[in-house]
Amino acid sequence: MITAQAQAPQPVDIHAIVSSDMMALASHMRDCQRSHGALLPVLSALEWAKAMATGHIVTTGALVGATALCLLLALR
Repeated sequence: MITAQAQAPQPVDIHAIVSSDMMALASHMRDCQRSHGALLPVLSALEWAKAMATGHIVTTGALVGATALCLLLALR
């Protein structure tokens, strides 16, 4: 006759799991910081300038054109 024997659950070391997750997160954050490097502020500023110019490119072009036309007419 075969009888099923219940096995006691193995204890889980929760501190080891949390510690390994924290080490993985710290490693990921170091990699991200290293990948951005020293040029991150410059790249961010360029991205911001591009976003601002793209949204107002038609308005800026019209203002430059109108100013140029006014200067041409004033200098005649």
